[in-house]
Amino acid sequence: MQDKSAVIAIYALTGLVIALWPLWITEKGVVAASGFQFLKSIRSTTALGLAALGVILITGESIASPLILGFGLIALATSMSGGKLDVVAMSTSFLALCVSATLPWWLRQNGSLDISNYKLFAFSLVTFVFIRLFTAHEPIRKSKLPITWIIVYTLFAAILCFSTGIYIDNNAFLTLWHHWGAYVGPAELLLTGATIFHDFPVQYGLGPTTLIASFCGNDCWEGMYFIVSFVTLAFYVLISVMALALSRPRWPERLAVASLCFATCFFWTGDASSVSSPLTYPSVSGLRFLPAVLLTTFLFFANRIEYSKLKILIAHSFWVFSTLWSPESTFYATFVWWPYYLFIRRVQGDFGSRAKGFANATLCLLSISIGLVIIFNIIFRIIYNEGPTLYGFLAYAINPPGAMPINLSGGVWYFLLATVIGMGTLLYSWQKGGDTISFRRGFLVQLLSYAVFSYFLGRSHDNNLLNIMPFLLLVLLNAISATDSKNLSRASIVLTATFLGWLPLFGWQAWTVNIMEGRVLTFDSKLLRDSMSFSSDAERAIDFLHQGYGEPVTVLDSTLDLVDSTPPVAWSAIHGPANFAFIPSQRRQEFLYRTATSLKRSGWLVVDQKFLADEWLTDFDFAYERTNRLKFGSYYAIRFTPKRHD
Repeated sequence: MQDKSAVIAIYALTGLVIALWPLWITEKGVVAASGFQFLKSIRSTTALGLAALGVILITGESIASPLILGFGLIALATSMSGGKLDVVAMSTSFLALCVSATLPWWLRQNGSLDISNYKLFAFSLVTFVFIRLFTAHEPIRKSKLPITWIIVYTLFAAILCFSTGIYIDNNAFLTLWHHWGAYVGPAELLLTGATIFHDFPVQYGLGPTTLIASFCGNDCWEGMYFIVSFVTLAFYVLISVMALALSRPRWPERLAVASLCFATCFFWTGDASSVSSPLTYPSVSGLRFLPAVLLTTFLFFANRIEYSKLKILIAHSFWVFSTLWSPESTFYATFVWWPYYLFIRRVQGDFGSRAKGFANATLCLLSISIGLVIIFNIIFRIIYNEGPTLYGFLAYAINPPGAMPINLSGGVWYFLLATVIGMGTLLYSWQKGGDTISFRRGFLVQLLSYAVFSYFLGRSHDNNLLNIMPFLLLVLLNAISATDSKNLSRASIVLTATFLGWLPLFGWQAWTVNIMEGRVLTFDSKLLRDSMSFSSDAERAIDFLHQGYGEPVTVLDSTLDLVDSTPPVAWSAIHGPANFAFIPSQRRQEFLYRTATSLKRSGWLVVDQKFLADEWLTDFDFAYERTNRLKFGSYYAIRFTPKRHD
């Protein structure tokens, strides 16, 4: 994270502006008016054309490439109305299409997108159709929450959330095994009796770990299937509820919005180059984001919340729940609830009155936070007779897994444009009507979208940006319905349509086989357990050690997968090796020492000879003694016994 200090500083300062600017405006205030005038000043086709040219240069495309020419034709075709060409709309559409080209990272070769003419035609056709759905001249009916659309969406979403047929595909299953193990490993350690945040860290927080440990019983893998399925379904349904509530009551638009929710939630959030089930990557769906989305959804529909003590109390409770869930969830929920709370508690009047109101509201929030920390520590010490360590709590924030530099020609430009559009929409909404329900909803989804961008900053692979597309979708949908600005609305329509336009270029191999073999409606949680097997030598070692010694086993090889055991048995902090690949050696030794002291349990480390294990073995030697060694073909096994510390 140190090489991103400047980026993080800019992110933090910009976040303060986004979060706090509504606190210091009057009704129809000066800040909004100046922003409104600024947006009007950049409407010229010259400015839009220069912006599009800049994006083309950043992405490395040739101005005369088939892709850029295709973008021009789409922009031209969708900007014709009644035989007349809207030049500004065409320029806006062209800019949005160029920005969307930063998203498909898996197609980028030597700086430009590698797209066949056939795929370019498919992209153009799908994008054109969905732009037309948004711009269709259909009468607007009486506005109400589209219950029928939500029910239909939920039924289809439930099928995909619980379907297991795609895991016949070996790559899909191996990906699931690795990612689920990062959750199951800490949960099994917790069940064994080790002290969370002290004896071992948890990559995804207290909430997911205790949830899995509480419901998995003797089989955490099958329990994980039901937990991930239900939590993912809840997360995606809440996204669709807010998205459909933001849509205008016209059937073509709601069809487009439901399709966009389906695309962004189920296909963009995984690995677009090799599309799998949303269950494969639980850390990019409900197990990471659900608490903050629950809070945002409540606030989204809690009208006049400032006049209801009960609603305020419920919102505080959602924030507490989110804070206890994980450190990341704490940030997401805080960035949503605290600015929103300060906004609804703002005081009109002179600067002194406003500052006093701000101070009182801030003091209330800080008091709740301090009280939560004190209560949490008291309960923790009652349960474990010791407190958590700060590093144990923040280990993965300090050492994010696989951190990379930000690709400055990648999808970050999509996020920046969507954020500018979102802020522009808020300025327009305030200028038009002040503190309305529409403004508040737009403010909430903007806060949520900006908060979850921190997930991308942690690792910064371009695919991590695709993982948060459902949140950007909400910002763009709000811009479509909440502003009278043709530029903001047009850019948002085009950007959202490309969510569907790029789908034909995804890696659909596993889904093609899944559909052809009729396995979409397969719901078999035991299928996952039955598929878990290491290489033959590793399996032989595991079976021999279980039968001959009856002691737990950890495997170190290139997959870093967790060994399946029923009931779950853990013997060291590195029960799930995937969680420790990016933890420094010194810290690994500390956690190993603490679990060795706490659990006092011997176990076996089965190691692939090709795996670079010297540093890992040194870490184990810090807390354990080697008491046996066996050879199993390409693997070897070492028995470790806790050292005695008199």
